[in-house]
This record gives sequence, C-alpha cells and structure tokens, in this order.
Amino acid sequence: MKYFQLLGTLIIAAAITACAGNPPNPYDPYEGYNRPTYAFNTAFDNAISKPVAKGYVHVVPKTVRTGVSNSLSNLGDTHNAVVHVTQGEFLSALESVHRFVFNTTFGLLGFVDVTEMFNLPSKKTNDMGTTYAKMGWANSNYFVIPFVGPSTSRDTVGVVSDVFVNPATYAFNDWQALGLYTVGLVNLRSELLDVDSVTKSAALDPYVFQREAYLQYRNQLLKNRGVKHIRSAHEKEGGFDDYDDDDDSGLSIAELARQRNQ
Repeated sequence: MKYFQLLGTLIIAAAITACAGNPPNPYDPYEGYNRPTYAFNTAFDNAISKPVAKGYVHVVPKTVRTGVSNSLSNLGDTHNAVVHVTQGEFLSALESVHRFVFNTTFGLLGFVDVTEMFNLPSKKTNDMGTTYAKMGWANSNYFVIPFVGPSTSRDTVGVVSDVFVNPATYAFNDWQALGLYTVGLVNLRSELLDVDSVTKSAALDPYVFQREAYLQYRNQLLKNRGVKHIRSAHEKEGGFDDYDDDDDSGLSIAELARQRNQ
C-alpha cells in the first residue's frame, strides 16, 4: 500500500504543478508540461520497458503469455465489479463476480478463459475515470502521467482511485502488489509492440498523434459506457476538452496519416 500511496501522491503533485503553469496552447493547456513528460516516458520506454517486453516475448512461450494475460484479466474482474457498483450498475457487478468465480475455479486461477465453455457473461471493463465522468466531470484537459502515459486530469484522479478500489491492493502485501503490477505492465507492453511501427509511420508529430489517438479512443469508450455531453476542444473557450470524434473540425487520426503520406 505504501508504494501505491506514494505513486498516487506523485501523480497528484505533478497535476498540481501542471495546473499552476501558464498554458502555452489554448487547446492543450498543459502542453508545456505534457511534451517533456511524453519525451521522458518515451525515453524510459525505449531504454527499459520495450527491451524488457521484447525479452519477455522472446523467452516466454506464447501459451504461457496468453495464460498470464488471462489471469490478469480475470483478477481485473474484481476491480470491474467494484467500479460497476460505484456507478449503480449492480447487474454488471454481479456478472463480473460471476466471471471471476468461474474463471478462478474452473480456469485454474484464470489461466484458462472458460467464458465460452460455460457461456459466461461478456467481459465489461470499467474504471473510476468513467465513474467521475458519469458524475458530471464529462470534460477534462489532456494530461500525460509520468511512467503511465496519456490521460486527462479527470482520468489521472481516476487512476489513483482505481488503486484504492481494487481488491487486489488489499489482498496482497506491498511486494506482492508491486510484483503483480510489474508483471501487468510488462505483459501489456508486450502486447503493444506491434503498435510502435504504426505510430511511427502514421504520425506527423508523435506527441500530437498520441494525444489525438488517446482522446478519440477514450471519448468513444466513454460514449459506449453511457457518458453524454462530451464536448470537443472547439466548444469551450480557454481549455482543451476531451476530443469528440464526431466533430469534423478536429484533427483526426486519418488526417494525420494522410498528411504523413503526402
């Protein structure tokens, strides 16, 4: 718990520091902070995260990697269940518990996904950032979290909250939780290795590409989860709101790719 409390404190401190600055870009008010943090994250990824992920893929057989991914996903259903409750989605919470029980018992602690075998409910991921959006914090500025990556000011608070509502945080001691977190990061990074080439080939500006890609993806995800009234950057003066992918006036990923190809 001490590790996660320290991580949360550092993230919140970084957010406060960013908010205190003079925004250089009205559509990305924290860009003066975001770009250096993006550069740091990229350097850290190239020096440590990416090589470790490549080594993991090279050494660990695909069957084992799939099992690890399934186990982590299964454990994540306990977190999803709690978050569903915070949003009043009690049926979804029960479905997540149902999935967890069956995958844990019949799937060897989740190593084997028995969703199809037992006709389990489909997986519904969730997070506290969505909870805050449903509570009314629908729009927030783009924000890059150190070591984590693209987010928004709302979802940064959500990331910290996710740690405290996650049952795994309390089920394991500090070292076990840190180990589980590390394995999860390595597994996730290994699954994203193929994305690197796409990003490099499509992006006119890698920072802008990541920002627009994240905001488009995140907004669509929030809409799919029932969050309404998400405005685009051009509908609010003085701040960069979450990007609305229905607004053709914004910069789209397709447009970035077109510019790069030209």
